[in-house]
Amino acid sequence: MDENLLTLVQKNAQKQPAWLQKKRSLAVMLQKRFVLAEQQQKWLTQWQQPELMTTVEDSYLVHEGTDYVALPLLMAVEKYPELLQENLMEKAVRWQDSQLNAIHLALSDAGQFIYVPDNTTLKEPLKLNLTTKSCNPHNLIIVGAGAKVSIEEISNYKSEQPIYAATEILIGTGAAVDFYQSAHYQSSLVRQATHSYQARQSVLNLAATVPESKQGYSSFYSFLDGNDSHWNVQLAANVKKEQQQKVTTQVDGYGMNTSAQVAEWGWTSNNSQLDWGKLTTVDDEPLELHQDIVTGSAEKVTVNDQQSAGLKTAAAFFKQYLPQDSWLSSRMGLQ
Repeated sequence: MDENLLTLVQKNAQKQPAWLQKKRSLAVMLQKRFVLAEQQQKWLTQWQQPELMTTVEDSYLVHEGTDYVALPLLMAVEKYPELLQENLMEKAVRWQDSQLNAIHLALSDAGQFIYVPDNTTLKEPLKLNLTTKSCNPHNLIIVGAGAKVSIEEISNYKSEQPIYAATEILIGTGAAVDFYQSAHYQSSLVRQATHSYQARQSVLNLAATVPESKQGYSSFYSFLDGNDSHWNVQLAANVKKEQQQKVTTQVDGYGMNTSAQVAEWGWTSNNSQLDWGKLTTVDDEPLELHQDIVTGSAEKVTVNDQQSAGLKTAAAFFKQYLPQDSWLSSRMGLQ
């Protein structure tokens, strides 16, 4: 696979900047040195002869002003090479972290780029509505120091092949970001990573729905780099019959007065599985961690290990337990 893949990647990247050509090639050549991602072979086997996107789709947010920049990622690598070379898959979704990440970098052929300059406050939320057939879409969002922004991503990923969709959010000192994510997938094998890097005194408020698919892995992670940075996460999952979903939440960093707070609500139907996992730190750092988990089914409802009678439907569960008038409640069909 490696030689054929390397040839394909090099051919497809011929018109891209030299630094990106080299980075993609290195990812293929070095990937065997990295750890294996869980169940990665299910993805890699079907990426043996990938059909890479060669045109830019028309669903991207495009804007180049003093308030913010929004471009297709593959246009941004040409217009802002220094910014992209330093940050693309280096600080949040890191290409050296696993073999699957390396191949994702090599094959990534779609995705949105957002840049918000220092000390900029955007009064209206940015809305990302990418529709793509890519198997490896990758979004990169960079928010400068002191900026305040709200971003909503509701993308439609139309590939029926195994898909790995990644979003990186890099947040500068003292910045505040509200990020909302709810993507639709047609693939039965979905891997989604929403990872962030936060400088000191920054805040990321993240709300997301877990993708609906036959088998899925969702990873939420933040590197809290500096004092007084905070990662606040709310997740909701409606796991339907015969589906299996695994969700991981993890933080890293060494700053004082940093914290991670995760709240999760999940409904499971017959013969389905939902594994929220435990909120952890990468290297047992003494960070302040809080996790609340509410799971429901027709048989029972469990709130932080306390059980009660089940509910008849997912709608009844989310109506009772999700925060009223929240973004998540609207995405779960309650508004």
